[in-house]
Amino acid sequence: FSSPDIMGQMPEEGRLFMIVDKYWKDIMRHAVKDPKVIPATSLTGLLDKLKEANDNLDKILKGLNAYLEKKRLFFPRFFFLSNDEMLEILSETKDPTRVEPHLKKCFEGI
Repeated sequence: FSSPDIMGQMPEEGRLFMIVDKYWKDIMRHAVKDPKVIPATSLTGLLDKLKEANDNLDKILKGLNAYLEKKRLFFPRFFFLSNDEMLEILSETKDPTRVEPHLKKCFEGI
């Protein structure tokens, strides 16, 4: 969700991702202070935050799959690419050198 284009097309998922990202950074900041298991997991509300983050990640994944499916229906050659490859192409459209390695899968003979 670092691409402004994808954030613009998926604002709800982008918002949810920012929440999950903030939770994760807060949890890791707490764990770095004392990396032993008991102190690292003593953060107040940790279980609730992790459950909420997991629910949000499920919603993000559903929205992302729907977004990629829509792109595949618009341009059927995308069916030859994995979700990760499609996301790299869609997020790096302004840098042809980042897109170029994936063209071989979309077009025969390139």
